[in-house]
Amino acid sequence: MLMKIQKIIVFSSALFISTSILISCDHQKENKKGSVENSSPEISSKQETPAPPSFNSQNMEVKTFELKDSASGKSKGWGYDLYMDGHKTIHQPIIPGVAGNNSFKTEEQAKRTGNFAINKMKQTGNLPTIAIKELDSLGITR
Repeated sequence: MLMKIQKIIVFSSALFISTSILISCDHQKENKKGSVENSSPEISSKQETPAPPSFNSQNMEVKTFELKDSASGKSKGWGYDLYMDGHKTIHQPIIPGVAGNNSFKTEEQAKRTGNFAINKMKQTGNLPTIAIKELDSLGITR
């Protein structure tokens, strides 16, 4: 039984890798209009890079979640997810910037930190980094 599972895992991995390579190759053959170019020996010197994410969206929200011990079902703490335009952008099950894998003690702390991260993303236009000082000012680490 274990041998069958190992073979399935190896096969699935190989299938995933080959599919990824095929998709990558097909993507490189597309031109700006989305049509497939003729297979010519010329290589385009221009490569289109995807636009960086914009954090100016007004549709950003925090959703908290409770972490539970799988064996006992007891609460281990709280975390948050940040959504942009309905898509999960950040999954944060632990307190950022703090050594260890400590989750937030309360749902309120997770929500407060998530809202702080959203405001920081809007101000800087980048993914947020949260310093210990900022966590202290939010009442998370004191």
